[in-house]
Amino acid sequence: MDCPSHTLLRLELETHAYHRDADHAWLRLLAHDITRATYADQLARAYRFETPLEAALAYTSHVASLVGQRARSRRLAHDLFALDYPRQRLTPRLIAPFPSVSQALGWLYVVERNARLFDMVLRNVRARIPEAPTEYLDDPDAVPRWDQLGQTLDRVARTPRIADQIIHAAHDAFRCALDWYIADQPLRRGA
Repeated sequence: MDCPSHTLLRLELETHAYHRDADHAWLRLLAHDITRATYADQLARAYRFETPLEAALAYTSHVASLVGQRARSRRLAHDLFALDYPRQRLTPRLIAPFPSVSQALGWLYVVERNARLFDMVLRNVRARIPEAPTEYLDDPDAVPRWDQLGQTLDRVARTPRIADQIIHAAHDAFRCALDWYIADQPLRRGA
């Protein structure tokens, strides 16, 4: 991409308060003592969020024509199956189709933003757990998809009102993702 997306830059600035918590779930996979279970649990959290999001995006008018079909939950399912993750722990929650493309793009931003961390995580997982499946993390399309999202956001955010809708939707998506991730954490005793 020749010049950075104005809308992506605005999203990065206006959702900055969520970034540390949203990134933490992935960045803890950079630890030296990462385990197969820790890795699988993070993939499961991503699966429970991304699967219903992909369905909501697929049923939202005009999204597929703007950003294409997303099929990353299939990669997550592949890795979780290979890790023998218990299927009963994979029940995704529901996300309704979005009433507008601008809202859908705000949610898509949150998921695509995570993918920028995957190269670092992939290297550590392969170094620490060489037998672990990494189809989901090994995503050669992450950078082109990020660039495409930026171009699409700039085309769609033609007015300040639409840009604001995208920003508000991204805030909603971060809050939802973080609530779901926290709810999926095991309870700590004595904390």
